[in-house]
Amino acid sequence: MSNSATTSPGTPRTPPAAPPSANAIPPRERYRPVRNPLIPPQPSLRTHTIRLAVATAIGLALMFALLMLAVKYAELDWSRKNQRAASVRARPAGAATETPAAAAPAGWKFIPSANATRRQLEWLATAPRGLNGWLILSRSLSGKNDPELVVASLRMAMAIAGESAEIRNDFGAAYLQQKRMKEASVQFHAADQIRPGFPPALYNLALCAISDRNPARAVRRLGQYLGQRPNDATALRLQATLLAQVGRADEALNMLEKFLKNQPADQPLFLEAAQLAARLNQPGKALRYLETSLNGNSIQAVIRTYQSGVFRDIRLSGEGDALAARMAENARMAYSSPISDEEIRPLLETAPEAIVR
Repeated sequence: MSNSATTSPGTPRTPPAAPPSANAIPPRERYRPVRNPLIPPQPSLRTHTIRLAVATAIGLALMFALLMLAVKYAELDWSRKNQRAASVRARPAGAATETPAAAAPAGWKFIPSANATRRQLEWLATAPRGLNGWLILSRSLSGKNDPELVVASLRMAMAIAGESAEIRNDFGAAYLQQKRMKEASVQFHAADQIRPGFPPALYNLALCAISDRNPARAVRRLGQYLGQRPNDATALRLQATLLAQVGRADEALNMLEKFLKNQPADQPLFLEAAQLAARLNQPGKALRYLETSLNGNSIQAVIRTYQSGVFRDIRLSGEGDALAARMAENARMAYSSPISDEEIRPLLETAPEAIVR
């Protein structure tokens, strides 16, 4: 019988286990001290980097916002200083001695109440007889900003008061401001048919004739208008210009001379009379009228007229040297301080507007 402790020849032999000893040292475990709950945990390197990047971005954004505010404040302050300097430059010499108390008080913006429109419509609907509120409203509105509102108000005025020469003329004036010449001409003709010889319609028909390049008809209409309103300086200037354009400068000069005979020396039409006299080769009249026009016209306009082509012969003859010296003296007194070339603007002739009343 074989022993159980014996092994077969091919099986490896295991060494016998060492007997336990009382001096054996157990493996040491990792020591973790107890964390104090009052001390927050330290962030990791990744968390610290992210926080630093976010704080840097916020600081840069805040610095950029402060820089933009500083730039805006500098621009606003610069514009205020420029406006103050321009106002001081444009202020006349006598205004420098005025006290701040004499300055005009600051205005305030009127804000209508919420029911102002309703009350205005009620008043227009219940206006007393003989007072056409819609017509007054249409004349108070701006034809450039609210052209359709002006036409609508005139239609309401015609619906209340009926057709009349005044309303038809207002219709034409509104269309004339909108450059609708054909419709304006129709309305002016209607006003002239309702009341023949209606002065505003005659003047406005002359403007339509000028737009149609028909100066002969415009001269005829203006003649009819001036027969009723002979003291209208705007119509006289326009009539003189048309007569000079059609080769009737002598008639224009006679018309202006009749008008200027009883007028004061500051009447601006003396300048037009001087131009017509120079065109008709009448240097004596031209120089007298030009000298008189110094009272009612700017020195710049008078000098430009003297330097125009119609006064060329008078300048070359030497007859106007004394007047030229006087105009130069007046110009030196008026423009004693030098101005830049950018501030010089040519004189623009404003187009005549339609007459409503």
